[in-house]
Amino acid sequence: MLYKKERPAILMLQDGRYFQGIGFGATKIVSGELVFNTITGAGYLETLTDPSYWGQIVVMTHPLIGNYGIPPWEKDKFGITKHFESDSIKVTGYVVNECCKHPSHYQSVKTLDEFLTEQNVPGIEWIDTRAITKIIRDEGVQVGVLAVYNYGEKLHIEELKQLASEAEDPNLRNLASEVSTKDVMIHKPSNPIGKVVLLDMGVKLNILRSLVYRGLEVIVVPYNYTYEQIMSYNPNGVFISNGPGDPAICKSAIEVSRKLIENNIPTMGICLGNQILALGAGGSSYKLKYGHRGGNKTVVNTQSQKCYITSQNHGFCVKDFEKGGFKEILRNIDDNSNEGIEHISKPIFAVQFHPEACPGPLDSLYLFDKFLENMKLC
Repeated sequence: MLYKKERPAILMLQDGRYFQGIGFGATKIVSGELVFNTITGAGYLETLTDPSYWGQIVVMTHPLIGNYGIPPWEKDKFGITKHFESDSIKVTGYVVNECCKHPSHYQSVKTLDEFLTEQNVPGIEWIDTRAITKIIRDEGVQVGVLAVYNYGEKLHIEELKQLASEAEDPNLRNLASEVSTKDVMIHKPSNPIGKVVLLDMGVKLNILRSLVYRGLEVIVVPYNYTYEQIMSYNPNGVFISNGPGDPAICKSAIEVSRKLIENNIPTMGICLGNQILALGAGGSSYKLKYGHRGGNKTVVNTQSQKCYITSQNHGFCVKDFEKGGFKEILRNIDDNSNEGIEHISKPIFAVQFHPEACPGPLDSLYLFDKFLENMKLC
């Protein structure tokens, strides 16, 4: 039973099944692709602001979210925002078992509820997130509708069923174009040791930190920059970032990657960047049943058999890249899907997971050093 000061909320699946709970955050109705994330109680700041979640309603499997609150918006000495992975919440809706109302941390300035309200994003709590996760695991991701009503407002079940049945799959849009920078941005340390052009498909800020903190000048350019525009900066290397959506829609970035490969330009890709490079090499992409989203995903090096615990967030994967001169260097230990590719003779590689962590383990930070070494050798 709802108390009179609690807002009613419903998560409606596309087939008409629904979960009723208590609303927090914004009072509104949204639709999006329903996915789950297995990260534990830490990491919700980074998850909420990760551009790769654009267009998605995210279900958190950990039972209590928001324990350490929300820190202030601050920037570091390079002008990169601290604590968050972008400049705003990027998830379409947020689903938790319980939203912490009384966080405890010396940097906290607001609650999770206040953060979502401020950013106009709806959330729902006190529903069975385990049951929702089981549905997604068994049946695959699907489009859903999240509705948060005002206090005392009547629920509109049939209306929501109609909305859910008609809701568009966000992956049909070019989602990367919606989260990419509109202007060129430059992040420059005092004495740069090299220059990288970063093709922004929805970059996480800790990727920028990982590059700039290694002494690299990073020039961030929009998703639709051409190869010629990128090379006009005379970079030592090119980086293709993570981002949301179906990689096959990113035609301009695929063409850029094809030319980077053709011209032997030192290149590194992460997540969507891995997929774009594989497609540029002549490979193909496919959608995973429920994706890989969490901070504890194990991958194995196909040569050394060494394992790494990784942070991941993707719903698509690649295959058939070998015909373009690439080999698989990393593989997912759960389903044998691709987790990394490398050209057999050129300084070009990419990984499907997030070596920059945030949130997640630090096992794979060496990959940024490998990119740096490739640029030095060339």
